[in-house]
Amino acid sequence: MSPGAARPPGPAPRTDVRDVARLALPAVLSYVLNNAYRINDQYWVQGLGGAAQAALGASAFVLILHFSVVFLAVAGTLSLVARATGAADRELRDATVGQALSIVLAIGAVSALVLPARIPDVAALLGLEGAAAGAMTEYLGTLFLLTALVVAPTVVDAAMVGMGNTLLPMLLMLLALLVNFVLNPVLIYGPEAAELGMPLAGPAGAVAERLGIEGRGMAGAALATGIARAVSSAVGLVLLRTVFGVHFARHLVPDLRRVASIARVGAPMAASIAFFALVYFALLRLVVTPLGDPVVAGLGLGFQVFEGVSFPCFLGISIACASLVGRSLGARDPDAAWRAVRSARRIGLGTGLAMTALFWAAARWLVPAFTDDPAVALETREYVFVLAFSQVFVAYEAVHEKTLVGAGTTRPALWISATGNALRVPLAWCLAGPAGLGSAGVWWAITATTALKATLLTAVVGRGRWIEQALADPDTGAPRAPAADADPRADGGVPVDEAGAGASRGLAE
Repeated sequence: MSPGAARPPGPAPRTDVRDVARLALPAVLSYVLNNAYRINDQYWVQGLGGAAQAALGASAFVLILHFSVVFLAVAGTLSLVARATGAADRELRDATVGQALSIVLAIGAVSALVLPARIPDVAALLGLEGAAAGAMTEYLGTLFLLTALVVAPTVVDAAMVGMGNTLLPMLLMLLALLVNFVLNPVLIYGPEAAELGMPLAGPAGAVAERLGIEGRGMAGAALATGIARAVSSAVGLVLLRTVFGVHFARHLVPDLRRVASIARVGAPMAASIAFFALVYFALLRLVVTPLGDPVVAGLGLGFQVFEGVSFPCFLGISIACASLVGRSLGARDPDAAWRAVRSARRIGLGTGLAMTALFWAAARWLVPAFTDDPAVALETREYVFVLAFSQVFVAYEAVHEKTLVGAGTTRPALWISATGNALRVPLAWCLAGPAGLGSAGVWWAITATTALKATLLTAVVGRGRWIEQALADPDTGAPRAPAADADPRADGGVPVDEAGAGASRGLAE
């Protein structure tokens, strides 16, 4: 233990490479499945034409901006629940989950009331016109009406991961994705799905005809997502109460002190995600959209299909690291926190190199499965080739950023992310225009600024001040030290394999 650190109130989680990998693997699969929503949508809407695919690609950045507000609750939940679990503070754990749910439900209500009417303005802001603008309005206008259903599972997942379980969030995501995959062709095309000539489209059309369901186009894709997430959310809340013993219902009434504790951790990360999305708004408006619809569609396909697989892998590794760091610091064992970071770095490096090779190898044969437009296919392949060089940097950026989340020290991540992302717009403009690189200049600007962010975050984490700040955290939501005879594994400290029938034995610490 580091000099001057308090004696741990309970055992910290194991944090060598194998332990991090066991926790990370289900998290990786969970986030891959989560991003498979977008891949699934891109696959099924291709029958609606290139404008629908361009609209879906541009919509991704609108949804990221919206998710930044939701992440205010998600980041705080993960950090505070992890530290409460390490300190065996059941009251803080339950209160955090309940308050986070109240936050996202409020966000859902406001979103449903305000945002659908503003989507045409957003489409115009991004430079979309005609069919592409109409498709975005149809898709997002419906999805924002269902915001509460879509975002509630994010808090459920963050709470489970904070308690050391990543298997159940993965299974919940798999359930939602299967529901979404079945519903998409039925709700998008109705009986006309049978005419698509795509796998499983025939049975979907027959089901739609038998049930009298008419295709709703892009609105149908949004509706399928909302229904699937509602199923996941309902099951997840039941599991939180019955398997983990979380009494969240009695904490749903907003408590300003608790809300402030969650927001203190989540606000810098929420701002970072929002700034990321706004940068892509600017890129689309000022640089990408003027280059033509094939470039917009290529960005959307590359971002959602290829990075939709790679980034969830890095996110799963980094979220496992955040959970281990938070629980180690809750148990007041900084050495265990450092071991978690070093182990996550090794796994992230190996995964980043593997993704680089995969991007280069898979682009030629995978892109045609998502578009038959030669211009879109060309732009997508170029995007994937250039972004392959960034994958190790993305891995290091994710691991070190989520280390700070686990420790509850998120402000450095904000200024680093904001600086790196802000540089993308002028650099992309210079490389695409004056330097004559066209769309490739945009992709190289993204890669270069990713390398900058990864380098700065690695340096900040290496200084170690996040440990000092976490262990000296004042009463802004930090876990209370348990009584001398407290058992950190009693109901309330609670990995699921201890609290409920061995559902993920070996994953929780």
